[in-house]
Amino acid sequence: MDIYIIRHGVAADLDSEIVEESFRYLTIHGRNHCRIVAQRLKDMKIRFDCILSSPLVRAVQTAEVFASVMKYDEEIKTAIELIGGSTYNRFLQLIKRYSHNNSIAIFGHAPDVNSYSLNLIKDNPIKDLQLNFKNASVCKVKFDPSTAEGNFEWFLNSENMKLIESAEK
Repeated sequence: MDIYIIRHGVAADLDSEIVEESFRYLTIHGRNHCRIVAQRLKDMKIRFDCILSSPLVRAVQTAEVFASVMKYDEEIKTAIELIGGSTYNRFLQLIKRYSHNNSIAIFGHAPDVNSYSLNLIKDNPIKDLQLNFKNASVCKVKFDPSTAEGNFEWFLNSENMKLIESAEK
């Protein structure tokens, strides 16, 4: 199965109006940037069978922007395992629950998106690469639920839209 791990877009900072981390929403720049990244995935002919998102506002809004651009018209599911701070084992259980899908998009937060991506990639030289999950960056992992091992396919750096591909392709 293909797993696309995506960090949420640029969100508003905490201030006198937004006093809780969970209330941070996407800025206009964040929404526009997500549209650009989502369009790149659409141009690459990528389709999602399932979208899972952290229930925090900024992640759900990012998932909604990607879904809109990529013409995904199924339900966006939220998972508390993606809020932040969950163990890798809980994340893996989430993946296995949805392993009947061919491709899953997962919208979450730093630093979890980085650690989950690297943990999915077993015995792969790409682990030495420091994935820099800037807002709306995407990592694709080819994952085998039966062995719980994955192979790095590519990483799309949203800052410069550079695609870093596996040398094994």
